[in-house]
Formats: sequence, structure tokens, C-alpha cells
Amino acid sequence: MATFVPFKTYLDTPFWREVNKRKRDEWKLDDTPKPIFSQLSLCERNSDHCRLSLSHDSFKPSNGNPNELSISGNLMLYNTREKFKEAATAKSLEELMKTEATKIWDVITTKTWLQNPHLLSSFTIIAFADLKKFHYIYKTCIPSLKYPKNPEQEISSLSTDESSLLTYYKQTFAPVFLFSKSSQKALEIAHLERQVNPDDVLIVVADPSPNPSSAGRLVKNVVAAVAYLHPTWNHCNVISLRSSGSIEIKYSWPANADAVVQNLVPQCSGWEQHYSADLSKQFDPKIMMEEAVNLNLSLIKWRLNPDLKLERYSTLKVLILGAGTIGCNLARGIMAWGVRHISFVDNSFVSYSNPVRQSLSKFEDALNGRGKAETAVDALKEIFPSVQAFGYQLTVPMPGHTIDEKDEEQLEKDVRQLEELIKNHDVVFLALDSREARWLPTVMASIHRKIAISVAIGFDTYVIIRHGIGLRKDSSSEDVNSEAVPYSQLSCYFCSDVTAPGNSTSDRTLDQQCTVSRSGLSMIASGFAVELLASVLQHPDPLAAPASLDDNTTLLGAVPHQIRGFLHRFQQIHPSVKRFEKCVACGDLIADRFQKNGWKFVRDVMNSPKHLEEVTGLDELQESVEAIDIDFDDDESVASV
Repeated sequence: MATFVPFKTYLDTPFWREVNKRKRDEWKLDDTPKPIFSQLSLCERNSDHCRLSLSHDSFKPSNGNPNELSISGNLMLYNTREKFKEAATAKSLEELMKTEATKIWDVITTKTWLQNPHLLSSFTIIAFADLKKFHYIYKTCIPSLKYPKNPEQEISSLSTDESSLLTYYKQTFAPVFLFSKSSQKALEIAHLERQVNPDDVLIVVADPSPNPSSAGRLVKNVVAAVAYLHPTWNHCNVISLRSSGSIEIKYSWPANADAVVQNLVPQCSGWEQHYSADLSKQFDPKIMMEEAVNLNLSLIKWRLNPDLKLERYSTLKVLILGAGTIGCNLARGIMAWGVRHISFVDNSFVSYSNPVRQSLSKFEDALNGRGKAETAVDALKEIFPSVQAFGYQLTVPMPGHTIDEKDEEQLEKDVRQLEELIKNHDVVFLALDSREARWLPTVMASIHRKIAISVAIGFDTYVIIRHGIGLRKDSSSEDVNSEAVPYSQLSCYFCSDVTAPGNSTSDRTLDQQCTVSRSGLSMIASGFAVELLASVLQHPDPLAAPASLDDNTTLLGAVPHQIRGFLHRFQQIHPSVKRFEKCVACGDLIADRFQKNGWKFVRDVMNSPKHLEEVTGLDELQESVEAIDIDFDDDESVASV
């Protein structure tokens, strides 16, 4: 009886990594069959099975390799383990086998295979991939028809030149072709239909069998096709073509004994055993974590919001000014949204009171007097190694914090470095301790059209303010009559002030030297600030997202201008305020002066905050208000007004 070498499937780690990527980014919950391709080696030797190997490049057709045979198949990747188990029951496997056998039998009975012999060979893999634990289970079917039944085989020495056959294969990549004994030429397999005598031709099959005395199972379907095409034949001569060591085999069967009069599909075999793979140790743990984190975000998109633009988070560069309680929580929140580039600016050091409130520091950091920015960076990388985190030990110049002439050179460097950092980031979070520390970053963010969000807390209150984008003079084309305040017209942290910020840290008592607040307040404020940014980024044009409480403003809902919370009564309000033209931070006059004088303007403001009032005209406004004399008539009571 003829024997045919079975297949064994080899799915390497890069294959499953590609499955993970495509499942997460492309297929999502789509479990329809996906086309895959395998390159079967014609060079295998001394093995008891043919290798069906798949790797990362198995999701697109090969360009052709003279030492390989390309066959196509399908990957049926189920979304749950239960669905896979249902597909792997005996009844389901039998039904799938019959479906695949029917496809091949149709190719044979319609003679389609004579024009495209590739259709005689196919495979199907059913699988489940646990993308979080990197566990995989799968089963492969490579159908081979049991027709004709129980053929005999007789191996003989090769009756023709192997090199000429290999040359033809390398030129055509035809998996099945003829060799005419009379003309000593290779011919397309379509010529087989006109043949009368089976001994006039050799049927050449590119065969991945590694066994020197048996052909692979792919040859079995070719024999079935020949037997059906010529029902009067009782044998055929096949060359099992390999890169070297090809063999010639005569397959014999009783003539007409298995004629399929009613055209019923013959029996079929080809299911391999059940395989499972735990690749959690093979994968780079850092890559595993990154893929698992990305999967969590992708699930939001697949199940809840298919239009969500996750790339707007992953490509974002965020600068956090202040690596304290608020800054640490902001970093954790945006990192969970997929932000991978985070920079901190802070000039202070971890103290013993910090670790219990600041989520990125611990006791050893306080013990060793480490800088807050450096500590936050190292903690982020320890939490998520794929994050690109950077720390800068930098003092932000502040109004009212006077500077000596000898320190002016350092001031110039600090101003230049801060401006470069703001220019090179997309978003700036202002999470600094004092009011005046927010002044210069506000000026710079406004000039360079950056998304700037201030986050501040008191004992039981918090405020998150989304600063207006750009300068007032750049927003003339926006719809000022719109009910929602345009992004460019939103007030900044300083727009409600009619005086310049000064040094608020001098002469502070102990209770004033640090932020004393309710323990959960920082996480609440930081969480709202993170989600405000997340929503803004889902607006069709994030730099034009108006202040709006309409749920349909963005894919994630409303984008208010301000969020003000009062924890003592668990209340929150969302005021929208337009920019103040004489603002000491985002006003056009301040921007013009800074762009003209640079660090020298900053120096003047540090030494005399009143300079801001002079530049903007606030001093004249104050004088005009003070000059108003309101005189009440003695006979006129307030109650009658």
C-alpha cells in the first residue's frame, strides 16, 4: 500500500507576535478566516513529517523561492477560548474537514486544477490567542482525499534528468507539471487531459517530503485528480521533485474500481493533533507589557468607540511642569491613555513628607535627597519600561523673585531651556506650587500655540483651566458669535487678575510653606485634567476645540473651559470665561514684549512685577477705577434704590 508522509505545523514566536499585532490593530473582533501562506522547503532530509512552517511574513504571498513550494491557507482565530473549544469538537472538525474536502473535490471535478494546480493544496488553522497571557492553542487541517482507495506504490530510479525538471520549476514555480517522455520536455499540466497512455508522461509534483522512499501528502490529491480525470487508467507515474534526491513512484489502483458515479465527495483525512504554546517566556517582557497595555486601549476602541483616534495619544509629547503630587498623578494618568513621551521640570528634592502623597517617590528617594524630576522619571520607567521619560532640574523664573546681576547669565540659560522644552512638546501641564511660577510657562505656551492646562488645589477645592490657544490677534477669523467660547478666546490662569503676580513664598508660616489639602484631592484634580486632555484630543481639530458641555463635542464627550470643584459639598462647576485683553500672561502686549526682549524682559518682571501692569496698561485701569467718586445723597436710602 502506498504511504504518504504527513505534515506537522511549526508556528514560531514571530508568527504569534504578528498575530497579536494584527488582532489588536486590524482584525479586532473580526473572526472571519484570514488568508495566510506557508513556504514548504524542498530541501528537508531525514524526517518523519513534512514541515508546515509559518512566521511573521506568512500574511502575504511570497515572491517565490526556487527551493520552496508556496501553499495558501486560512487562519480562523476565535475571540474566546469557548468558541475555539466548540470549533474543536469532533463534530465541528468533521464538518470543517468536509467543507475543505468539497472545495478540493470541486476543483478536481470541474478540471479547474489543470489551469491552477495550486488549488489542490490548502490548509486551515483554527486557533485561540490569549493576547494578555501570551498563551496560544491551535489545530491544523491539511486535507488529503482518500481516492482512489488503497493505491499501491512502486519506487524506481529516476528515468529523466533531475536538473532539467528543477530548472523548469524555478522558471515557472508550477507545483504540478508534466514531463513528456517522447519529446523529453516539461509541459504545463493542462496537457494531461489529452494524454491516452499513462506511461507516455511523468507527472512532476514539487514535494516537501523529507522521506527518501515516500512522497508527501500533497501528492495524494494529485493522484486523486489524475484518477478522476482518466477513469480508465489504473496507474500513473509521479516524480516527487525535491532540490536533490527526487524519486519516481508508480501509483496503481484497480481501474474504475473507485469511479465516483454520483460525484460524491470522497472521504478525507488531514487533522493534526491539538497543539498549545506558552510564549510568555520567549517574548521580551518589555514588548509583552507594551502589547498588553496597547491591547487595553484597543479594547476601548473595538467595543465602545470604534472611531477613537488612539494615535493622538501615542504620538503626543507632554511636558509636566512640577513633579510633585499633581505632576506625578498626571503622568500616571496620561501614560495609561497611551502617551509614551513625558518630560518633567522641577527644581526641588524629595522630602520625607512626599512619598505618601506623591505616587512616583518612595522612602529611599527622600533618604537620599533625590531630585523630584529625576525620581519621577526613574519611577515611570520602572512601571513601564517602554515610556520615554525625561527629567530637567530647572528653576522656572518667577515675577517678584528678584535676581542679582551675577545670576543673569544663568537666568538667560533657564529662559532659553524652558522655551525650547515648551516648543518641543505638544501639551504643557502647569502643576507648579505657586501662582507666579505659572506665569512664564503661560506666556510661552500662548506664543507657541501649545495646549496648556493649569491644575491647582487648595485644602478642599481644585481648579483645572484650559488656556486659550495662541494669541488674540491670531483668532480674528473664528466665530465670535458662537454660543461656545472658541479655544483661542479662552482665558488663562491669570486673565481674572487685575494685578501682577508677585512673590507669594516670602514670609510664609509653616502651614503656608507646603500645600495642605485633603488626601484624595490631588488624584481627583489630576484625573479630571487627564480626561479633559483626552477629550480635547478626540475633537476633529484639537487646537480648535471650543469650551462646550455638549456630550457630542468630541468622541469622548464635553470639553469644558474650567473645572472647579468643592470637596466640602462634593460640587463641581464648569464656567467659561473669555480672555482679558490686558492679561499679564496671555495678553498680546506681553507676548510682543517677550518676543522683543526675551530673558531681559523676564529679568525686569522678576525684579519688579509692576512692570507687567505698566506693559499691559493695568496700572492706568487701576488709577481710573480709583478716580471714580461715587457720592450718595444723604436723603436717598440704599433700600429705595
